[in-house]
Amino acid sequence: MTALFYDVVGSTALLQQLDPEVFGVVLRTLHNEASALISSYGGHLERAQGDGGCAYFGVPEAREDAAECAVAAAIEVVERCQRLAQQFGVSLKVRVGVATSLVVIADGSTADFPSYTEVIGIAPALAARIQSEAAPNTVAVAEATYRLTTGVFEFEEIGVRELKGFVEPVRLWRPVARRPQSDRFTAYRRVSTPFVGRDDELELCRRRWARAINGNGQLIFLHGDAGMGKSRLVAEFRRDLAGRGVDCLVFQCQPRGNTEPLHPFLRPIRQAAAEATGESEPDRDAVIRFLRSLGSEVSELHAEIVAFLLVDKPQELSSEAWQVDLSDQEIRRRAVEATLAVLTSYSATRPVLIVIEDVHWADTLTKALIAGLAEWIESRPVLAIATSRLAPDSDCLGDPNVLDIALPRLTDQATSQLVGRIWETTPPDGLAAFVYEKSDGVPLFAEQLALLLKERAGPDVRDQAGWETLLREGRILNLQDLIAARLAGLGRLRRVAQIASVIGREFRLKLLVAVLEPEPLPVPLDEAIETLAQAGIVRRTSAGAAIRFRHVLIQEAAYDSLLKSERREIHGRIVRLVQSDSVPPLPDEAMAWHCEQAGEPLAAARHAIQAAEACGARSALHEADRLLDLAEKQLAGVGEGGEANDLLLRLLAVRGPVAAALHGRGGARARSIYEHGVWLCAERKDQDRAKWFPLYWGWWFTAPDFATQRVRSDILLRDLEGSADPEVRLQSLHCAWATNEDAGLHVHCLQCVEEGLKLYDEDRARFSRGRYGGHDAKVCALGERAFSLWFMGDNAGSSESIDAAKQWAEHINHLPSVLHALEFEIELERYRNDHAGVIAVADRIAELAQDVPGVVAKAALFRAWAHGMSGNAAAGLAEFEAGLARQREIATSEGMPIYAGMRAELFERAGRNDEALSILDGAIAASTGSGQVFWLAELLRQRALLRHARHEPEEAVASDLHRALEVATEQQASTLASRVRLDLERLGLRAQTGDA
Repeated sequence: MTALFYDVVGSTALLQQLDPEVFGVVLRTLHNEASALISSYGGHLERAQGDGGCAYFGVPEAREDAAECAVAAAIEVVERCQRLAQQFGVSLKVRVGVATSLVVIADGSTADFPSYTEVIGIAPALAARIQSEAAPNTVAVAEATYRLTTGVFEFEEIGVRELKGFVEPVRLWRPVARRPQSDRFTAYRRVSTPFVGRDDELELCRRRWARAINGNGQLIFLHGDAGMGKSRLVAEFRRDLAGRGVDCLVFQCQPRGNTEPLHPFLRPIRQAAAEATGESEPDRDAVIRFLRSLGSEVSELHAEIVAFLLVDKPQELSSEAWQVDLSDQEIRRRAVEATLAVLTSYSATRPVLIVIEDVHWADTLTKALIAGLAEWIESRPVLAIATSRLAPDSDCLGDPNVLDIALPRLTDQATSQLVGRIWETTPPDGLAAFVYEKSDGVPLFAEQLALLLKERAGPDVRDQAGWETLLREGRILNLQDLIAARLAGLGRLRRVAQIASVIGREFRLKLLVAVLEPEPLPVPLDEAIETLAQAGIVRRTSAGAAIRFRHVLIQEAAYDSLLKSERREIHGRIVRLVQSDSVPPLPDEAMAWHCEQAGEPLAAARHAIQAAEACGARSALHEADRLLDLAEKQLAGVGEGGEANDLLLRLLAVRGPVAAALHGRGGARARSIYEHGVWLCAERKDQDRAKWFPLYWGWWFTAPDFATQRVRSDILLRDLEGSADPEVRLQSLHCAWATNEDAGLHVHCLQCVEEGLKLYDEDRARFSRGRYGGHDAKVCALGERAFSLWFMGDNAGSSESIDAAKQWAEHINHLPSVLHALEFEIELERYRNDHAGVIAVADRIAELAQDVPGVVAKAALFRAWAHGMSGNAAAGLAEFEAGLARQREIATSEGMPIYAGMRAELFERAGRNDEALSILDGAIAASTGSGQVFWLAELLRQRALLRHARHEPEEAVASDLHRALEVATEQQASTLASRVRLDLERLGLRAQTGDA
């Protein structure tokens, strides 16, 4: 990182000369202009305080030209200060100090200092000290900054200074002017990099292969820092297996690939299907036929799932039916299993080597696939190698067929071998030790440094001083600098590498030709690619259809060597070529990035949202969330209006279900998303509410309490009554019947159910279940009808309706809807006080709902109540209290009136009447306050009987019973009203005048 400090000269004297208000205006103007300048050079003003400021360049991400940008910004800060002095007519001067060093960035946030970032290193302190050594209106830079920028700026030596706090004297330099730039041309010979220092690791791979070919599949995790030779070791091992009839499948995780589910595997599968069918874009049926041809390992369902995963256009995903009846977790599990089946299909006839590179860039589904790989290949002749910069999670280790290999740095002896083989003749004395010291045993660094010295060092440069001078003049301090220097040595062919780096780590020749078209090359492109390959910059993939940078650090160095304006222009070319259909389309994830870098935020947001929709359909929720973050960031910078508003609504409609799934439907995040979406729709009077119905549904679904949910359901029902879309009208009724039943409006609930059932369509329902509540609308309607009919005294009709709900759920073979029907049934059995029936349904739910914790928790509560009421009350109460704690954690709160009543019954049965009464008091108050009153009459009746048992005054008992009868009568809940009348008669209490 490079730090820049500036300070006003003689600010105290200046303050005495000027009015304080004028002085303040002068300083604010200086700070504002300095901040803008620093930002324009890619830095940021960390703080401006009093008469000075501190800025950093090269954080949070290191960049090759950070020092150059800092010095350029420092010179311009002085020039701006001089202009401000003339503008205000004051004697305003600054000193600027610039220093570069390695730093550690730490989060130093505390309650008193939120969002505080701590920078630990020499550069900030050194820059602060050396600014005082600069003459007024000049810049002073430290030695490291000078060495990094001496090829760009001309300097005058200030001299060696003793600085407070620094043990050693520091040499300082003053930048005078920017140097003119010139191109350099270098001829490259073919590079054949030697393989050294990895014999032990290679032998471990061979041993694991010997086990794998006997049907005992093996998984190797190969990890180490960037440049440690992971890919090279794999390449040597593959060379070992060449000619043995081994299928080798190599899959590459890509930078920014964590937004594209299973991307390392789907791209090669798509390419293989295209080659097998002879079609550049094979349709779904052709893909399925190709996948089925791979062997019996790939079933019809596996082929359908992988074909579904290969769909590019989000709008086509809704045409797939297999996934809509499954939970997100089950969709992900099946997607991983189907992909594994395709990857290992060849192992039925011969051994297979599977290589998955750069797992540190993997998406969550790819990580899930790797986590399940060891078990999947356990009895198959497969060796899988996963490479990563990060060590694997401990969960992935422990199995006997899993091996963890951490690549160490090269020893001095191995480095000496490497240098000797690259040099071909005997290298100069001390060169190997020099390379070892500079590279710190990192193979890629050692290799690149040895190659550079071989290419650049003349016959007279044969000692450490000469090599140091060569690196200093080339401004080479680290691996990135070294690679950048080698790229610069390509001369005009560097431009090919630069433009290719914008396309990505891997690129196709057709796209590169199109992007290069405006820029003539000195040689034919094929020859240019061959030269880059000889130089060790790129290599052709095994299939030959694509070209790949030999290492991601090389691609990054080529990309970073471009000016920001150049990058933007090249990204823009790519976007225009794709939009004009001049080249094959790119995935939405890639297009979102290209559009973002090209400065086209609306297009970037549109592609990111489309990619997020596709991820959501595949239940890749974390990937969808990251893509939506990108889209939101892009839209934040374009303001309101037109397409931006439509995109924002579309974003919120996608983000709501993702947030509900990741953070809980009752969480503040999901609720705020839906509230924002509905507010935007309300602001836009011309907005078609039916178009954005998912936002309105989510707004109702995530309401913070029942009273709010009821108000919202009324709004939905009223505003969407005239919608031309029958599914929208059905789902608005879906909201209404559930809410009205809870409000005790049983007649209205039944009306909504009857209207909804007329609109129901089985084919449409298959795609609506996942969007609206996760269950089938008809099952829900029949279940709510069973409730209302029971309350209104039609017990036979209620039984018939709940049986119909269960039968329909079984017919559509949708597990969440089956569970939803059983939830209705278990609650209905509780209404009837059928303890055995409750236990039977709870046991059935337990069999089916192992992966649905909310339903399991709910069933456990009912079972505990039934056990306690029909057997050991104390044991039942303990079981109920434990279940209630689990239920509260999961936040399934819609049944609280029922739960409170059951809990009070258990406390009463256990002889704890005071606590039972307290529970009922709270439940009655909460029910009355919220409007969720369907069970209020029963709670009042229950309290009356408890008061009678406690020998409380007859007036209190009668008051509760009369109120219960009044509530039940108002709701037309004749079943509850009959219970109250029986109690009034049994207790010898007279019904009040007006009670029905």
